[in-house]
Amino acid sequence: MFSNSSFDLISILYSIISLDTIIRLSQTWSSVWDDSITAKDKLLIQRTAAFILIPFGVFFHELGHAIATWLFGGQVREFQWRLFWGYVVPVGNFTTDQIWWIAFSGNLISILLGIIAILILPLVKKPSLKELFYTFAIAQLVYSLIFYPLVSFTGFRGDWLTIYDFSIQPYAQVTLVLHIALLLTLWQGSKNKWLDKYLIDNTHKIQVIIETPRLIIREFTMSDVDDLAYILSKPEVMHFSPTGAISTEETAVKIKSYIDSYQQHGYGKWAVIHRNTGKLIGYCGIAIEEIDNNLENELGYRFDSHFWRQGFATEAASSCISYAFDTLNLEYLLGIVEPENTASVRVLQKIGMEFVKESLWCDKIVHIYKINRKSALSQRE
Repeated sequence: MFSNSSFDLISILYSIISLDTIIRLSQTWSSVWDDSITAKDKLLIQRTAAFILIPFGVFFHELGHAIATWLFGGQVREFQWRLFWGYVVPVGNFTTDQIWWIAFSGNLISILLGIIAILILPLVKKPSLKELFYTFAIAQLVYSLIFYPLVSFTGFRGDWLTIYDFSIQPYAQVTLVLHIALLLTLWQGSKNKWLDKYLIDNTHKIQVIIETPRLIIREFTMSDVDDLAYILSKPEVMHFSPTGAISTEETAVKIKSYIDSYQQHGYGKWAVIHRNTGKLIGYCGIAIEEIDNNLENELGYRFDSHFWRQGFATEAASSCISYAFDTLNLEYLLGIVEPENTASVRVLQKIGMEFVKESLWCDKIVHIYKINRKSALSQRE
């Protein structure tokens, strides 16, 4: 099924992508490695990991085979490193166990490179470098633990045919147990987003703003882009938004503006996290909007449609109002809603806001609601 020529062809195609990645990286170097990641930055960083770092992983894989050969007194007749694949031809009088170790050594190096990349993530401060090491780790481990074993058993005589020669006891049996355990651990980590926690931008410490019985409301980071983009790409969620459904890149710009607002004003739109699952389900918070030629503090919220009609918007918005008056010492908050958006109107009414006037905002007729500190305090009493 596979041959050297087919792997050479794949390597050539990947090398073209590598060259293109290097060119793009050189043109946008400063913006890619700064302290924030846009959607374009993230894609380029991922390409850097896959098409620039992975070839070095392949080199060290083959070097592992070579070192094992030399340690067992053999010689390396051929050492081939063809960027995205390679091979080593060892010669010598090897025992069965030594043959197994020579086959396994390169793969052990590959697996260790992926694990090391994960382990150093907490030590890396710059978010772009976190993304680089994270992508490299995932690519390296998927290649080492899934792709290469499958290729070895589908027509290309790869190392795993020797590694899983069960006549070589107990190495093959022990390897199988560890292989399955590692795959299950990584799968569970991916499912529960253990690894995603390493991607949090440590250059901007995440601050939890509010905790309610069901929600955690915290500041956004650029690592939230994909989760929020999934929500804001839904037409039903963005039906009453001036922009409509937006892309991942537009979501990244939006989150960057929220982070800028935290730094400039001390508040902004915040991420709403479902306490039981740890899942980002939307946003709620206070933004400065121009309303009738005045800059006003506006309470805004938007939630994933899977979490509608469960009281989450009311719970989050009510807590944000308390925070606005008790902590931020704001005098009043406004709410902007299209009159046809009856669900949002009900939320504003539930949290104590009252209709003030009709206005034109983003070329749409909207209703303006308001709540002030005094009325908010009286409602609590």
